[in-house]
Amino acid sequence: MPKLDVTAVETYAKAYAAQLCNEQYAQQNRINGDALLRFSPVSQVNLFVIRDLYDAWKETAAAFRSPYFNFESAEVKTALQSFLNTVSQHISVEREDLEPLVAKATHESLELLLAPKEYFQGWLRELPDYKLTADQLKAFQKYNRIHTSIAGGLAERLGTEAAASTTQAILWLDSLLNEPSRLDATSTILDQFAKTLPLDESTLYVKEASSTFFEQVAPGMAGSSPSKEEGYAGSSLVSRSESSGPEPMASTIPSPSVPAPDYAVIPTAPPVTVAEDVTASVSDPFAMQPTNLNEKFRQNSSAAEETVSSQFQHKPIASLHSFISLNHKFIFINQLFQGDAAAYHHAVDELEKCQSFDQAKDLMNRVYSTQYKWRDVADEADDFYEIVKRRFQG
Repeated sequence: MPKLDVTAVETYAKAYAAQLCNEQYAQQNRINGDALLRFSPVSQVNLFVIRDLYDAWKETAAAFRSPYFNFESAEVKTALQSFLNTVSQHISVEREDLEPLVAKATHESLELLLAPKEYFQGWLRELPDYKLTADQLKAFQKYNRIHTSIAGGLAERLGTEAAASTTQAILWLDSLLNEPSRLDATSTILDQFAKTLPLDESTLYVKEASSTFFEQVAPGMAGSSPSKEEGYAGSSLVSRSESSGPEPMASTIPSPSVPAPDYAVIPTAPPVTVAEDVTASVSDPFAMQPTNLNEKFRQNSSAAEETVSSQFQHKPIASLHSFISLNHKFIFINQLFQGDAAAYHHAVDELEKCQSFDQAKDLMNRVYSTQYKWRDVADEADDFYEIVKRRFQG
């Protein structure tokens, strides 16, 4: 199967989001929950947007918890839950906040549709503690409308077990992908995208004869001044907590990896009418533990035993391109490479050629950290350094 051209997919995703917003915001300044569920002809795009809004809402809900008050009181819990449920029924989003979410949802939907193996592998590898649990699978299925038989097959394999190692889940995935009947026909969904913006599927794949990014920009990069500082990550890279898994509710909002929309609450907006499973998640901010993408790759070094999943965790990464999932790829492109997907891919290609982590670290410090001001996005840069480190050291 040909490899997706992430730059082409992102270009289309941004244009698609802009076109949808042009249509939807022509007669109104804000979009409510009902309109979000009909925003795109592709239901998968709408559900991914709702999912990201829900994640942002969980972070907002975490801000209500404070060490100075008793949030375990039954009366406080009831009052807070009632408030959060009421507010969640009055979604109201301006274009500048929604358009990036629609672009991300479009990009993710296309990768799920056209590169299901890479998409599902990326999702499995991001799971906390390198385990697939029944609850995580159920949460995934709630927002999944493309290739649903794959997630269903994983649920069948998991059966009544509470969890399985990521290694085992990937073996199940490989087996499921060998059953063509489990994959949806791509043409039908691509036609749905084309109703809004014409789409030629062939333009979304890497072309063998295309010139490399290095050939286009190398002369301009050659003159960049090397950084004299020892290293961007330094001791912070090895001293950061390596515990994996979702963050607990805290007294402050955790730094989100995906930009969360600062949407306003409009009491007069109509309530969200969605399918029962989605409604439950939107109206219950405490139904799931909050998740921070920046935490997902941090390893749990306190495990007492070397389990199958921990053995997988400490193995060196064979390829940065195949290991970095869509969510992290989206974050790295936008935060570390200022939205330039081609620059991101060129950087990863160059890092793949390095012979050691010291050589890769020197390249990142000397070129990319200086050129793209990574010190301004410390958390994302630390995550990138950590993944590159695993490429060579496991």
